[in-house]
Amino acid sequence: MTAPNFKGLTIPCPLCANNDLIRVGDRDRHGGTLTTDLCKRCGHVFTNPQPTEADLDRFYTKRYRSAYKGVLIPKSKHVYRAGLRALERLEQFSPFLKRGHRILDVGAGGGEFTYLMTKAGYMAQGIEPNRGYAEFAKTEYGINIQVGTVSDLETPDTPWDVITLHHVFEHLANPVAVLKGLVSHLSEDGVIVIEVPNVEARYHGPKRRFHFAHLHTFSKEGLTLAANIAGLSTQYTTLQPHTNHIHSFFRKSAAQAPDIDEAAAKRIQQHLQADTPMRDLVTSRPYRRLWANLNRPLREKRALMHLNALTGARDILDAMFNPVLEH
Repeated sequence: MTAPNFKGLTIPCPLCANNDLIRVGDRDRHGGTLTTDLCKRCGHVFTNPQPTEADLDRFYTKRYRSAYKGVLIPKSKHVYRAGLRALERLEQFSPFLKRGHRILDVGAGGGEFTYLMTKAGYMAQGIEPNRGYAEFAKTEYGINIQVGTVSDLETPDTPWDVITLHHVFEHLANPVAVLKGLVSHLSEDGVIVIEVPNVEARYHGPKRRFHFAHLHTFSKEGLTLAANIAGLSTQYTTLQPHTNHIHSFFRKSAAQAPDIDEAAAKRIQQHLQADTPMRDLVTSRPYRRLWANLNRPLREKRALMHLNALTGARDILDAMFNPVLEH
């Protein structure tokens, strides 16, 4: 996998507009050239220079899914993986949900989460820039998936009660501006739910830390800062088991001056400097990941056979959801 030939725009910190930056990476996880900076004021880590909006539109419309997954539409194993995560998200969302709530999933992928939320009794809709995945979702599940980016969203007649960005926020050229726009579409007591990779996690090895499609690598403080600037306050934040991805719930809040924790920048810089390939080799992490990756195809094949749901994507999700519904 190689990075697209983005033109690139050199920018200050996209969160606090600071120009005092330090270079923390020069390669992506596949060995391609990718320069990554850390803001010495707020600690945000981001690709710099960044691609233009036109570059990103072309990439996500035509290339992202095939570059990332190697396919133009999801395979059964992809549906199963996405279904597992969708059920986990449904459980996490339950304290914030009421029957009939309107839910928008930004970056809906193959539509698994949107479908299961609809099946659970909610009014769910998705938006997905990749036409192949979006058309798959509409055809396979009969759900409402718009082909397009966040900028293509129209103002809804009724505000959304829940807006989710599951591993989407880190892909956006201007995440704060996008978040401000989504806040304007949110009901007064609604929630925005964001999950992003964690810059301080060790789930991936040091050489696989940065990805050309991830324009931003957030810390907890950085995600909170972006939300505060956009007019949101944190309701709940957790680190996901195994991966340590950051999972946060936000609500609308009164305008406030963003609180920048400058100590976070030093902590994150120290973490990136200390987490070297040599250090990684003397931990158990790479060997546990290797074992898990070697066993995953067999685990997934057994799971799909147990579900007796090899005939289609909808059958897989239905078989996964029904035991949850009965429980």
